[in-house]
Amino acid sequence: MRRTLRPLLMLGCMLGVLASTDAWADHSLARPSAREAREHLDRGNVLYDQGKWEAAIDEYREAVKINPDFADAHNNLGIALESAGDRDGAREENRLAFEASEKTGRAKILHAHSKPVRAVAFSPDGHTLATGSDDGTVKLWDPRSGEQKPVHIENASPVKAIAYSRSGGILATGGQDSAVKIWDTRTGELKLTLTGHTRPVIAVAFSPDGKTLASGSKDGTVRLWDTATGALKKAMKGQLYGVNSVAFSPDGKTVASASYDIRLWDAQTGELKIVLASQGRSINAVAFSPSGARLASGGEDRAAKLWDPVSGDLKLTLSGQDLPFNSVAFSPEGKTLAAAGWEDTVRLWELPAGELKRILAPHSALVGSVAFSPDGKVLASGSNDTTVMLWRAE
Repeated sequence: MRRTLRPLLMLGCMLGVLASTDAWADHSLARPSAREAREHLDRGNVLYDQGKWEAAIDEYREAVKINPDFADAHNNLGIALESAGDRDGAREENRLAFEASEKTGRAKILHAHSKPVRAVAFSPDGHTLATGSDDGTVKLWDPRSGEQKPVHIENASPVKAIAYSRSGGILATGGQDSAVKIWDTRTGELKLTLTGHTRPVIAVAFSPDGKTLASGSKDGTVRLWDTATGALKKAMKGQLYGVNSVAFSPDGKTVASASYDIRLWDAQTGELKIVLASQGRSINAVAFSPSGARLASGGEDRAAKLWDPVSGDLKLTLSGQDLPFNSVAFSPEGKTLAAAGWEDTVRLWELPAGELKRILAPHSALVGSVAFSPDGKVLASGSNDTTVMLWRAE
């Protein structure tokens, strides 16, 4: 199905403007030439929707010629070039879109760690972003200012996964040392160490009520832990290779795990409910939609997919990049899916149709994790290039 682009408004678009905060304010269209550049963009969008890619490309080029800081025009030009088969040209426009976004305050870069960033997660109130790295630390940031907070979490082993509890008072990590650890986010104090996995833990997720923590390991098991006592509740086995990702359904009744297939488990009994996507290629990420009606996955088949978690039916395949996906995330209202991976980019699709709306290309190495803030206004991405990017995402 042909992807379409609706005109992107500077207020309310997928990467919008937070006018009330100077650090995020965008003044790129304040010049008198803004109207003319916008007209070219709008004409390009109409032509793209009609499948007239070359004509659309000409309009987008005129828009960026008039206003080189017009991030939307660079973005749409990149998508049109990709549709026309010019991948190199598309990547250059994606890069220019990022530079324009950063220049005009719509994107920020955090020089976060000394080694690859493996995980990013927002606190439930959205006031803190946690980043976990192979340097053995978890750092806490103010996502509005980009300033690091004074709490220090030292894991002494590479951090592969992080997750906030519902209250925000505790943070779970999974590490290279095969342990699951629970930390006090106010003090950085280690509260519990959960042992039992025999290989690195690379996925953690709290149940919606915060009482259970799921962990997935390279040992091929999923374990459910009591977050109050640290006691093991269930250990689910059966996946022949390492578990790359775990996720709870919004009602807390189901745990999804990803390996070379996707398995859905009963969160109370640990019994296997259904197996999806057994395809002989690694699946690196899973995430439930906010309603629970869809399960997203991303993996080495170079596609993001949407599944019906009840029937197991594949509902939508979203592709376009040449390398595997590592992470998927739904926006809080469920209208956008973000996916990132080895291609160093983050792609955003509008749902339910699956229209490609943005290609974010700020990183210089693979992107290992993406997350939306609880209010849906910020998207964070963490990369092997040791940086974290923050984007306006409303």
